[in-house]
Amino acid sequence: MPGSSAYLPTTDFNWTERAFALYEQGRLTVTEHTADGVSGAVVSGPCPRCDHHFVDRRSLDALTGLAGVSRNGEGEPSDLILLDVTCGCGTPHEGAPEGATGCGVSFRIELKRL
Repeated sequence: MPGSSAYLPTTDFNWTERAFALYEQGRLTVTEHTADGVSGAVVSGPCPRCDHHFVDRRSLDALTGLAGVSRNGEGEPSDLILLDVTCGCGTPHEGAPEGATGCGVSFRIELKRL
């Protein structure tokens, strides 16, 4: 449930569904940008599990140009962006290992390229 304070490393699909609901409500935002020829995305808003604010910055380009982009059957980039995000809210969570920066939840955001 949102607002949980204990650390729990989980990838349960429930958190992806909750993240999508937050995105639809406009509470979780994804901003795509390009700087120096490198595409990236910034995900920010409340964590779908602990509800603390986080900001996650992801490169959409790798040396191969494949990261963060789905491919269709012929190997061409599709218009979907897949972002695997882990809470990095920076709030201390009970039972978190040393150096952990969030509640432990990871989720996927899949959306059309902006």
